[in-house]
Amino acid sequence: MDRDKILQKSSFEIQNGVNVLKMKGTPFEMGYQHGYLLADKISVMINTTLQATVAYISLATGNDLATSEEWFWLGQQAAEPFIPEEFREEMQGITAGCNDAGVSVTLPQIYLWNTNYDQWCIYAHPHYWHPKEGVGHRPLARILQGAGGCSSFSAWDDAAGGDGKLIFCKDEDNFNMPGQLENRTMFVADPDDGYGHMFLSYPGMIGLDGGFNAAGFEMMTQLNSMKDETMEGCGIGIFTRLLLTHAKTVPEAIGIFNHNPRCAGIAYHVADAFNKKAAVVETSATKVCVRYPVAGQCTIWQANNSNCYPGWMGYEGYNMVNDQAPVNELTDVSTIDAWQASIRDPNNQYVQAPSRVERYRQLIEANYGNISVQTAITMMSDRYDPYTEKTRGKWEPSVSNNILCTICALYPDDTFTAMPPLGEFSAHIANMWSMIAYPETGDFWLAITDFPAEYGGYVQFNLKELLNVRLQ
Repeated sequence: MDRDKILQKSSFEIQNGVNVLKMKGTPFEMGYQHGYLLADKISVMINTTLQATVAYISLATGNDLATSEEWFWLGQQAAEPFIPEEFREEMQGITAGCNDAGVSVTLPQIYLWNTNYDQWCIYAHPHYWHPKEGVGHRPLARILQGAGGCSSFSAWDDAAGGDGKLIFCKDEDNFNMPGQLENRTMFVADPDDGYGHMFLSYPGMIGLDGGFNAAGFEMMTQLNSMKDETMEGCGIGIFTRLLLTHAKTVPEAIGIFNHNPRCAGIAYHVADAFNKKAAVVETSATKVCVRYPVAGQCTIWQANNSNCYPGWMGYEGYNMVNDQAPVNELTDVSTIDAWQASIRDPNNQYVQAPSRVERYRQLIEANYGNISVQTAITMMSDRYDPYTEKTRGKWEPSVSNNILCTICALYPDDTFTAMPPLGEFSAHIANMWSMIAYPETGDFWLAITDFPAEYGGYVQFNLKELLNVRLQ
């Protein structure tokens, strides 16, 4: 292996306050570049942040730390056989690069870190998958303050401002676990086989919550808990990279979901900017359901509750709400009206911030025909709760998982206890990063320097310039 030749194709620098890693080559080469250039940061993720996840599992399940760590590893072992070969090679490259840079990590540790958010999703609701007993084990030991996270919308043609190009907007919400805020990173990948693309993640992870590629295809992930979940499948990081590397159209993306086993319940917002086609794909371990835009409307949006209910928002097909009702403790989903009343119940601490779906509807309706970058920034920074008809204060956390959980999220702290030396720490969910993009041109605006990220402002980048290639 010619290390210098491999590393010459990559770079790590801070641009406009943003950590930017550029990778190019085969899967192993991109992984090696990643591991070598981010070795010190990966060490923090492996030695500190992973222990925080064990503490999260412990608090959610009521297990002691030793049992929680055992479950964490069992989840990784269940997922490992389903890693596609290209990403197995990339993770091998990360491990080799780290070790050559003088930071000792093992391949199983990298595999474990890459299941981190799939396991976060698995244990974020009642009736979670049990690594020894399967699905529907028992309720959570404790309701965590932040069960929801992430939302997105896209608009085009008559809905969008300017020349009607498809605009894609996403907020990613999660815990500020130790070591993570300062290590949020933009990854720019230029694979030998596949489309060049960008995504946002953490050192040592091959993917997380989506991005967009040089073919004008975009995607976003949102927690969408379902009764049928397992770690025996592909998770959000794997699907992020599968789609961004290989998909150009919405049907191609749907094919990838249908042809790969899936683990936790996730909704994927996907769009083809050149053809102005978009959909939300709601997945579980057993189902893949697709919701398209309402006829005549050039917009689509998604938060963390299922919207695949026949007759709702133009959807027809299998009723995924029936599969979400048990994990969100919904009392009645027999009709659309009963279902909507159930998810609006302010005393339901399991339902995942459904008011954001209604707020997107209001904002899109109010701005229809004029949705531009500046309009989108205002929308993604919105703190109004349409259920309570109140605006959350800038630094005021939501009352619960279903009260004042606004598009620009900020939840109360939870207190966790990890193994020494980390020990006790507090963390809460807020917006980790927010992005607004025109995938067709490659222009995008990223907020990633504050928490909630929107408060730090947005800086502009261009994927074509980052890749140094012409968009296809």
